[in-house]
Amino acid sequence: MRVGVYEVDGEPTLYVHDGDAAASLGTVDLVELLRDGTAAQRIADAAAGATPGGGPPQGARRLAPLRRPGKQVFVGVNYHDHVDELPPPWTMTADPFLFAKLPSAIIGPGEAIVIPGPENKVDYEVELLVVIGRRAKHLTEADALDHVFGYTIVNDVTERVIQATDSQLIWGKGFDTFCPMGPDIVLTDEIPDPAGLGIWTTVNGEERQRSSTDNFIFSIPDILARITRHITLEPGDTVSTGTPAGVGYVKDPPVFLAPGDTVTVGVDRIGELTNTVRAGWED
Repeated sequence: MRVGVYEVDGEPTLYVHDGDAAASLGTVDLVELLRDGTAAQRIADAAAGATPGGGPPQGARRLAPLRRPGKQVFVGVNYHDHVDELPPPWTMTADPFLFAKLPSAIIGPGEAIVIPGPENKVDYEVELLVVIGRRAKHLTEADALDHVFGYTIVNDVTERVIQATDSQLIWGKGFDTFCPMGPDIVLTDEIPDPAGLGIWTTVNGEERQRSSTDNFIFSIPDILARITRHITLEPGDTVSTGTPAGVGYVKDPPVFLAPGDTVTVGVDRIGELTNTVRAGWED
């Protein structure tokens, strides 16, 4: 089962679908349903009444599936192939390297990534995103996936000049529009185990990243267990799991996003998320 959000009559409207049939849950916020514990029952009830053609109206604009998650925790480096491409003096740490991303950076499918100024060097990073469904504290690897609601895709868009000069990850990764998310959240009934998922990025149709979650350094259960030793994860929080090799700034010569580009990031069994790029200095 999947859930997605569309703009219908000017309002964000939540839909549940399985590819063949769909039903609306109305203008409810998925994060609020997760927080009050009613998401599973509301989705099950809607799914029971799903019908062919029960989806959004033709031409309805798709929105990010989570408008304002609580905490957004990101793992900085989590693919063996990405470690191999990083220049010295990078060394792998014993624990995941974590940072936070601002919910105000979230945009949905089809929206534009905005490069603020011509001096900015902006990069793409495809990532599998974990959506937390149950309060999680002191998890073990054995029970961690029981607290997952589902999975979606993010593009961890990054401004590399600020990241390199100031080591400001929240600043360099938190610009408005720098967190494309979607298209749907795929629930754990469709993805009970997130291992072995292909993951990729294309820019203007050219493949830039291609890997698999089998290349994780820290598995999702391991990541969740480590985080929840110190940080309580609440329903509606998200954890992003790192990007594979192929980011633009390590290429020779480096390649960055430019106005007019089209960026597509994808994960097996979830789909693809496509965004354009435009110049903010032309506003």
